[in-house]
Amino acid sequence: MSQFERSLELELREERIQRTLLELYEAEDWSGLLATAEILNAAWHCEATITKWLAKEAADNLTKGWQTATSDPSAQ
Repeated sequence: MSQFERSLELELREERIQRTLLELYEAEDWSGLLATAEILNAAWHCEATITKWLAKEAADNLTKGWQTATSDPSAQ
């Protein structure tokens, strides 16, 4: 299994979002902070849905491969 690594690009994006949130907070821009929070909430739920789907697809593909390998003696 490969190691889980975050790319530099994602780390920089995280830092930029953190700075944006702090700037909105310090400026007391509550509507801007709320709008950003809503966007981040929607993005998080989208990512969670995609991650769950990818995990299910990977598990299904591994199961199919295992079933093929165990049921087909020539596959070994």
